[in-house]
Amino acid sequence: MLDHALESAFVAYLGTAPAFAGVHLFTGHDAEEHLLPGLTISSKSEPLAGSAAVFRADVTFLIETEAHDSTPDEHAALVESTRACLADKHAVVAALNAGGLIFLYGYAFAESSLDVDGKRFRTTLTLKAGYGTP
Repeated sequence: MLDHALESAFVAYLGTAPAFAGVHLFTGHDAEEHLLPGLTISSKSEPLAGSAAVFRADVTFLIETEAHDSTPDEHAALVESTRACLADKHAVVAALNAGGLIFLYGYAFAESSLDVDGKRFRTTLTLKAGYGTP
């Protein structure tokens, strides 16, 4: 359940940013239909050296917009807003740790990819994160 706590902490943080007004935020554990424009945050963790308190995670931010309702530039602006909100690592770490769900040690951008089909634009941003129990 720590994966869900990590995802929820990022959702709570991004939910306070004005850039995400009108964007539906989800965790990878949400079992509801995802509305667009949407940002789904999911993570996969593993303990470090068999520890029960310290983990490393791949945190994926899936940004999706409806191709019929948005332009590539509008989608790119949402992707850039996501990057910008995550760019100040000190502020993000402090905010997530203040929430009390997890203790985030730090993170780094790992990769990004773009996918377009006939219905939607999708961009995936992946972070490598180190975190533990609060």
